Amino acid sequence: MLRTLQTFVEIAKAKTDKRIAVAAAEDRTTLQALKRIVEEGIATPILVGDEQKIEKFSQEIDFDIRSFRLIDVKVPFKACQKAVELVREGEADVLTRGLLSTPDYLRPILHKDKGLKNARLVSHAAFLEMPTYHKVFAFTDSGINIAPDVNDKALMIQNCVKVFHSVGIDNPKVSVMAATEGVKTAIPSTIDAAILTQMNRRGSIQGCVVDGPLSVDLTFSKESVAHKGMDTPVGGDADLILLPDINAANAFYKSCTFLGGARGASFIMGTMAPIDFPSRSDSIETKFYSMACVVAQCH
Repeated sequence: MLRTLQTFVEIAKAKTDKRIAVAAAEDRTTLQALKRIVEEGIATPILVGDEQKIEKFSQEIDFDIRSFRLIDVKVPFKACQKAVELVREGEADVLTRGLLSTPDYLRPILHKDKGLKNARLVSHAAFLEMPTYHKVFAFTDSGINIAPDVNDKALMIQNCVKVFHSVGIDNPKVSVMAATEGVKTAIPSTIDAAILTQMNRRGSIQGCVVDGPLSVDLTFSKESVAHKGMDTPVGGDADLILLPDINAANAFYKSCTFLGGARGASFIMGTMAPIDFPSRSDSIETKFYSMACVVAQCH
């Protein structure tokens, strides 16, 4: 069980000599998160971006970057291309996002010839620590796959299950969440959920236990499971939440973080190296944990 996001920090600290390529590093909150990464001995940054702005912001936050490699690239998109190249060529172990729009971050990552994609499907997930739930859980996908079909959803689950395995959770419990626990033809996501549950039982989705459709209350509350008389191996104890589409997932993520007091760590899967994927508006803390999370996933 992952009880807190601090678990990723401890796993990351056990790694040695890891390097973070920072795309468009001229961002104050990203640099503040990196300062903490360095102070805790987690990894060494390679700063790619506008050198003048990076040095200015670093001085303002009292972050001594003189010993780090700094590559001056003024245009954010081109800075991301360079950072991706560093990871692809083995000069950096993980990639992190600075002051970049989502399209400018993803296009170099997903480039057919020069990018980092190495799986059939690239997907996004985030770990969340909430004061109202007994352990850290992950959800997918609020950032990349807009309207995934049932086959995409199976790959999204499998991508994230690999991450759980990499941090010591051997058989995560997966809730395929919908508005209701009933399978209804009027709600296609409930049909997908039933199919994914059966795919897991027949061995097409491995390394986890999948159940759905499950409503929000059944996913997170054992009391609701008991009250409704549900027989579910996942309800009330889910490790991974699969949302129906990007609208549901994005609303879920922002509601948890901005209204529910959640702390998060956001990342991308299906790539040849770990990549974090925080929102530009995320807090220093969320960016720090996102970086620690991807370093924890390094071999």
